[in-house]
Amino acid sequence: MEPNGILIYGEFTQNCEIMPVVNQLLTKARELKEKIWNQRICVCLIGPRINYENIISELGSYGADDVIIVSDDRLKEYNHNYHPEIFTQIAKKFPPRIILIGATQQGKEIASYCATKLETGLTADCSDLDIGENNLLLSTRPTFGGQLTADILCSTFPQMATVMENIFKASAVEHSANAVFNWIDTDTIENRIEEINKIKKVVNTKDIQNAKILVSGGLGACKDNGFALIYQLAQRLHASVGGSREAFEKGYITKAQQVGQTGKVVSPDIYIAVGISGANQHLTGIKNSGKIIAINNDKNAPIFEHADIGIVGDLFEIIPNLIRSLDNKEENNDK
Repeated sequence: MEPNGILIYGEFTQNCEIMPVVNQLLTKARELKEKIWNQRICVCLIGPRINYENIISELGSYGADDVIIVSDDRLKEYNHNYHPEIFTQIAKKFPPRIILIGATQQGKEIASYCATKLETGLTADCSDLDIGENNLLLSTRPTFGGQLTADILCSTFPQMATVMENIFKASAVEHSANAVFNWIDTDTIENRIEEINKIKKVVNTKDIQNAKILVSGGLGACKDNGFALIYQLAQRLHASVGGSREAFEKGYITKAQQVGQTGKVVSPDIYIAVGISGANQHLTGIKNSGKIIAINNDKNAPIFEHADIGIVGDLFEIIPNLIRSLDNKEENNDK
């Protein structure tokens, strides 16, 4: 069968809701579809036996033409054997031209498994997608530690790519999807994993990808009480705290708080960059931010070229002054 169409892995949250990255991929797939004729966009859902009516409607509103649903109560939670194998079987049965998967922890596992089984190439952690020469998928991804980007053409089919979350903005259209219930016998899939115990990790930091205001620290804040000041400022602003790769590597933030191409892509209304120079890999992670406020003592720092408001000066003087101003404002409002 001739490869045709764009297949997207429809990842669920733990509450059986569609992950935002799926609708972001659908939005980008609509652009790709316009450049290669006669391609349908299909989303594959693997989950429990529930009512999929609203989910199908949601996917259709972002551009899905077809929704393939494989449902079984054993698929309520992600399974390292079932989900990758089922998605691969779908890709074999309905061979697509392009496969797009969110670069989540789950998505990366499925993509690598599927690419191996299908004996095709895979471009990981893409920051952009386009159609290049000979109507081949053109995938852009970082290289050399995020300092450069590379454009990669995949000549094998299906052409596969994983895309970082929040790289593309999701936009809805008036469209409806056709549901295809494709039952795959999960009894034929060997389950080599037995769940013995489940421990929920308690994370004290707020999710930076859902933050409306995000205060991030870079190398300039990785000394003395730099991050203590950042946390104080974030508390006053009811904001989340993030940081650069250098801040993570030095132990000032967790991996879940790292912003950038090798961390998380964020889209807050306000992004405050404290002591961050503005390397390309970090700028990729904040390109969808509303307003960017930069504080840096180097007036030539690249971050200022992308900031809406730039403050040149010592963060150890500026941040305490900001905190005092916010405290005074709060006291005046209480009077």
